[in-house]
Amino acid sequence: MGKTYYCDYCDRSFKDNVEARKKHLSSLQHTKNRTDHYNVFKDPETILKEEYEKTPCKRYMTIGDCAFGLGCRFSHYTPPMIWELERLVAAKNSKDLTTQPKDGWPNPEDIINEYFENEMDPSGAEKLDYPSMSSTPSRLADYPYLPRSLRPVTSEGMADSDFSKWG
Repeated sequence: MGKTYYCDYCDRSFKDNVEARKKHLSSLQHTKNRTDHYNVFKDPETILKEEYEKTPCKRYMTIGDCAFGLGCRFSHYTPPMIWELERLVAAKNSKDLTTQPKDGWPNPEDIINEYFENEMDPSGAEKLDYPSMSSTPSRLADYPYLPRSLRPVTSEGMADSDFSKWG
């Protein structure tokens, strides 16, 4: 048995020799399938530009079906679909105008500005607003002999602690 060649675009296999492969790669069906595959990955700007140049397909707009499918030389995009493409292109262009790097990292200038906008107290530490932990939850009030790790944190309890023994 000889080697076989499998075409991903056409989803078929055939005997692998120079003549058969050349015949398949130059066939209309293969070129159409290949074009349809790569059209899925087109940029919205490119699609919008191409659709502006086309006139609407009368058969597709009235009946909702066209015999030519993706190969039709007329536009199968409805006005709401064109509007959505315009919105996508505008959103993409507005993102490109920002100074955000494309690799997903935040802009260093924004980090610096945010750092200096936050209020800091004179000691240099940020003001943090923690919830009060001095009150014992009602569920734990019935248990007077709780281990220290389960008792609520109080300033008196922190003063009594010997942290040097903790390790």
